[in-house]
Amino acid sequence: MIVLGTEDLTQAESVLKQFFPESIKVYGCIFNINRGKPHNLQVIADQWPDFTVIICKPKVEGTKDREGDFNIYSIYSKSKASLRNFLDTPGVINTDSFTLLAVLDIRHSEAAQEFADQHGLPWKVQVVMNVFLLQDKNQLQFKDSDLSWAGVRCPPLSADLVNSTWKYGGDSNSYNSVLNYISHNPSLCVMEEGGTEPVSWLLVYQHAALGLLYTLPQHRGKGYSKFLVCMMARTLLERGHPVYCFVEEENDTSFKLFTSLGFQRSPHYRAVWFELNNPQVKT
Repeated sequence: MIVLGTEDLTQAESVLKQFFPESIKVYGCIFNINRGKPHNLQVIADQWPDFTVIICKPKVEGTKDREGDFNIYSIYSKSKASLRNFLDTPGVINTDSFTLLAVLDIRHSEAAQEFADQHGLPWKVQVVMNVFLLQDKNQLQFKDSDLSWAGVRCPPLSADLVNSTWKYGGDSNSYNSVLNYISHNPSLCVMEEGGTEPVSWLLVYQHAALGLLYTLPQHRGKGYSKFLVCMMARTLLERGHPVYCFVEEENDTSFKLFTSLGFQRSPHYRAVWFELNNPQVKT
């Protein structure tokens, strides 16, 4: 196991671009690390520079945020066999802790299953995602003339408001994550003319993905989500920032939204969020 240093991380950012979309979440983590964003991540590889597996894992487990709750590992692997071998390497996985293996290539998920079974650990596929990428602003299928409504403002965004509607929100740990996203990454929201609170918003995760896109139910159907995604995508691309998001397989609304805006999806790649050693899962 190799722990990547500063120069290695710079090289990794460049190399991982060659393996989109499979490498995009690990790339996003390293992209923000390399730009001095606050993080609790250690980047490890099976070998360097000729790696076959690279993982961003927590330096310290149990931090008081959603990342700490789930003990999230972001994984890019070139093959099922190389992932299986690396998971068995001492120091990679703490088998006494609940761990969420995120963005596991569904074609390599059997490696995680075999590892769990070998160690007698309960496991569960939490969710399967499609990844949508936008690499050129000219791909955006959106015109400024599409914004037919007026009086829209983008005020500072409240972490309390976002936390209250987030699927994984509602407590102090999730609040800490939301506050971190807002404080250290771009965010956008819409406030209607005469309103006192935002009605729609979009954040960027610490792994550089678009996320937490939400419009209050009574304000849907007005094009706010399209507006926010396009404004954010343009801003990020101008900064050289990756533009991507994960969409759950059953989320037809988001699937149609990002497809209509020109985001690209690989039909050959799906990502699994794989729960390992969750005490609530029975073997």
